[in-house]
Amino acid sequence: MYKFYPKIFVQPHGCISKLLLVMKLTTLLIAIAILQVSAATYGQKVTISVKNASLLTVFDDIKAQTGYDFMISTTILKSANKVSITVKNAELEDVLKQLFHDQPLTYEVDNKSILVKQKETSLLTNLKDKASKVFNLPADILVKVTDSLGQPLVGASVSLKGTRYNALTDNKGDFYLPAVPQGKYTLIVSYIGYAKSESNIVIDGKTLNLTVVLHTSTSALDQVQIIAYGSESKRFSVGAVTTVSADVIEKQPVTNPLTALQGQVPGLAINSTTGTPGSQVLVQIRGQNTLNPNTSLNKGYDQPLFIIDGVPFAPQNNVVSQLYSVANVLPSSGGISQTGGISPFNNINPNDIESISILRDADATSIYGTQGSNGVIIITTKKGKSGKTTFDLNVNSSFNSAARPVQLLNTQQYLQYRKDQYTADGATPSSDPNNFLAYAPDLTIYDQNKYTNWQKLIYGKTTNNTDIHASLSGGNANTTFIISPGYTRSDYNFPGNFADQRMTLHSALHSNSVDKRFTIDLVTDYGYDQNNAPASFGGQDILLAPNLPNLLDPAGNLVWNYKGVDLSSYQFYSALKQPTELQNYNLNLSLNLSYKILEGLTIGANLGYSRNTSSENSQDPASAQNPAYADANASFATNNYQTINIEPQLNYTKAIGRGVLTALLGSTYKKNTNNSTNNSGYGYTNDNLLGSILGAATVYDSDNSSIYRYSAAFARLRYIYDQKYIIQATGNRDGSSNFGPGLQFGNFGSIGAGWIFSGEKAVKDALPFLSYGKLSGSYGTTGSDGIQAYQYQALYQPFSSSPAFQGTKQSYPYNLYNPDYSWATKKSLNVALDFGFFNNRLLLNATYYRDREGNQLVGYQLPVQTGFTTVLGNLNATVQNKGFEFSATSSNIKARDFTWTTNFNLTFNRNKLLAFPNLASSSYAQQYVIGQPTSIIFGYRYKDVNPTTGLFEFYDKNGNVTSNPTSGTAAQGGDEVPIANREVDFMGGFGNNFSYKRFSLYIFCQFSRQNAPNYLSEAYTFNSLALTANKPTAVLNNYWKNPGDNVPLQRLASSFFSPAFTSGLDFDQSSGVYSTDTYLRMKTVALSYALPDALLTKVHIRGASVYLNAQNLLTLTNYKVGDPEEPGNYTLVPIQRIIAFGLNLHF
Repeated sequence: MYKFYPKIFVQPHGCISKLLLVMKLTTLLIAIAILQVSAATYGQKVTISVKNASLLTVFDDIKAQTGYDFMISTTILKSANKVSITVKNAELEDVLKQLFHDQPLTYEVDNKSILVKQKETSLLTNLKDKASKVFNLPADILVKVTDSLGQPLVGASVSLKGTRYNALTDNKGDFYLPAVPQGKYTLIVSYIGYAKSESNIVIDGKTLNLTVVLHTSTSALDQVQIIAYGSESKRFSVGAVTTVSADVIEKQPVTNPLTALQGQVPGLAINSTTGTPGSQVLVQIRGQNTLNPNTSLNKGYDQPLFIIDGVPFAPQNNVVSQLYSVANVLPSSGGISQTGGISPFNNINPNDIESISILRDADATSIYGTQGSNGVIIITTKKGKSGKTTFDLNVNSSFNSAARPVQLLNTQQYLQYRKDQYTADGATPSSDPNNFLAYAPDLTIYDQNKYTNWQKLIYGKTTNNTDIHASLSGGNANTTFIISPGYTRSDYNFPGNFADQRMTLHSALHSNSVDKRFTIDLVTDYGYDQNNAPASFGGQDILLAPNLPNLLDPAGNLVWNYKGVDLSSYQFYSALKQPTELQNYNLNLSLNLSYKILEGLTIGANLGYSRNTSSENSQDPASAQNPAYADANASFATNNYQTINIEPQLNYTKAIGRGVLTALLGSTYKKNTNNSTNNSGYGYTNDNLLGSILGAATVYDSDNSSIYRYSAAFARLRYIYDQKYIIQATGNRDGSSNFGPGLQFGNFGSIGAGWIFSGEKAVKDALPFLSYGKLSGSYGTTGSDGIQAYQYQALYQPFSSSPAFQGTKQSYPYNLYNPDYSWATKKSLNVALDFGFFNNRLLLNATYYRDREGNQLVGYQLPVQTGFTTVLGNLNATVQNKGFEFSATSSNIKARDFTWTTNFNLTFNRNKLLAFPNLASSSYAQQYVIGQPTSIIFGYRYKDVNPTTGLFEFYDKNGNVTSNPTSGTAAQGGDEVPIANREVDFMGGFGNNFSYKRFSLYIFCQFSRQNAPNYLSEAYTFNSLALTANKPTAVLNNYWKNPGDNVPLQRLASSFFSPAFTSGLDFDQSSGVYSTDTYLRMKTVALSYALPDALLTKVHIRGASVYLNAQNLLTLTNYKVGDPEEPGNYTLVPIQRIIAFGLNLHF
């Protein structure tokens, strides 16, 4: 209510000082008891958005939200000015300051009442105001610029449209324009990441005091993206940074957050290894920069640095599993190759992620020093939001199946194929096992009419998976919190009860002191993942003969013999009775502290702890083995990654002239430890004892332990002048324990610059259609210490199988002492052009980059007489990656009920070995060629099938046709030459987002082209060539049978001694098993419907939606057999097609 007093104020008794004390104590209690988020007095939150409204109207809104009464006389109310104010969840104190800033009134707070009274003005001030109006004198303008929470914005641009008056706000967010002539003006205020404000003002001779509140921009150009130790908008960025937001991630029904990045980011290659739950995902940014001929010394393929909430992720992207299971494979795709297994990111819930930023060039990554030499991926998790406490629940059920199953021969097709094998060799199938060359039980003993689709049996199950995620969030202007538990179950496609189950708990607490000087952020992520999988069956079991006898009897027992035929090598079901269980625990703790010493000067620290621990047990019971030679055995393994990260920092921001200077000074101390054990036990007398190593008669054990220490001092300076010119410099001094004494430290840095030429008057006049234009570039150097620990030291390895002598095992030297190698050095150049059209509704980017890494760390081959195979050292070889990246975003339609936006990206990368001294005479002459990609493959040049002999033919080193090529390179007298490489020619993706009223639809497609192994690479391996392995239907009518046949495949072979068998092995090492692999995949389809508010109000729900999310729905490709994402191996667990139905509730 309002209380009006006609002539005088009656001020109630007050004790403001006591009230403020109570407020401070209350705020402290709020920070401790997070759930109690309502505060007294100034802790009240207010949301108002009005323009030219009466003061009385605003008072009414505030009273409705806070319960405070305003006491004001009718006389004083007449002198009040109209009010324009927009605040969201702002403190009452901040709202009152803005409200009365440009009023001839002031106020006092007493309990739940706000007393409004006239400002006292001096006689001199009154005379000055009257004189200004009479003599048309100029006046001053004082402007304070804040965000929606009332925090001052330093360096905001303030100007009067069409005049010379412009400047930047100071360290308090204030701005002063002196002696402005009387008249009407348009005041323009802009700031990085915020929507521009334009308002009409009148100068009438009196000093004008204004407070301008800026709100976060919704423009893609002004979106704030997370960078190293801070944030920036795309508008003023000079580095190559792309951010994928939660809106994109949550639309994809994936359990691994890295999978959600596939096709979304230029320059980023993401490859799934298999379709097994929790499997490894390979990641690479802008190609392979290092030579990795010996992964026992090097760290294999180049992978970026992964940071979660400011803390380096302890396991990075190394697999957390050790024991061999169906999830462990050796993928090879797109130049990326690494042993598969269980991914550590399977413990990170995508529902808890706010954004993922990918940093690709030196300007963006160099502040991380050597850690970021291969790029950086920053994962930022969700934080609490101020306001009423809310509860969100998201539940979905998904159905997974093979996206592209292989079509294999049925029984009749298979039997005809097998008969043709013997016909080609002039042999007759035999049922006699002693007739080695002609023994064919599938043609002579097995039921000729029996049919089993082994692929459907093994990989064909459609699984029903579950994902549940909840979130509790709330807080006030000083303290916010979020708590998010989650549960996910993903079943294997195999028969049996095999699944990956994950439980996660995410929490975040943010708190400011009352004076906003001290800030604390504490983020905790805990994950538990249990993966139960069968033992590996090599994938070859899907190629079992379709008429193979039943491998289980009616009682479910394993069958080992059929009419005298030993079925041991075909017994697929034995693998299902050999379980491998992995339990993985992940803990990430991030503590960020900051204190504002002075305006613009902040001291702080990032403190982080990351730990990932796994425990595995694999059992091979006697009951799962052929009784004739059963030996129960078990394996046990543990793996522990741990990272401690300490980073004190000093940040400084100051408005200087027409620009803003920001500076960062900091240091890093990081300690990584890795401990692993692997024990195998044999000779168990009872299968029930397999859960412990103690029951084994014989034990073989091994363990590994390493410690890596990294330290750095770093600095970054950035200056933005006139909101058009940007320059940034970064410097690092890094130290690594991977190098010997005297070589452990290196100096690196980068410099970047940008010019927003669309801000120039000449450009505006010449190109009025151009909304935004920027030219930017960077150049920098980083070091690389991407090698295994302790390689400069003399190392000894114990014999795992040897008996201990007096408690100590025998050891042998396996690493030669060499303390003289040091950092590999990478030099990076990046140049980009950005354009905005149609008021920035269409944004285009084109980037050229070139990375060159020299002083490579490789293993030098040694003579066998030394007792060592290699010694690690620096090689003056240079690897170059260069390419172009293109991206576009557009807002096609933006109507009241309908919107349509599009995004697109495309990448071309070219990898090349620029230099390698004395390569021809080195042991790497068969691995690399100067001027060619480092993923080059040597083999025979394939010609075709000889129509007369029916055998494959090749070209020798001199270009002559031969059917018997010689092994080795030309320098070694052989016929092997470069025939292919695994580089991706181009890759990218495009998406469309539609919304109509309460419906929304998102469709995203991914595409790629590369030179990769085709299905013949699998079909002509040693195991598949001449044995009883089934074949894809693509071979039908395509193999040679009679002289004169002009077909792509040679004659068949029935035994290892057939000429076609040897020729087939040569073919598998030729260019004939490589082809262009191009595909376009409908990666994601997300359809949702928001339920009507009228319906939800009745059941007291704030918001709800139902949705359907799908993954890998459709693939268009020239790749004939298998999945183009898994080229050359169609026996792998297929990539999964996922269809999820879900419900999202907001309380």
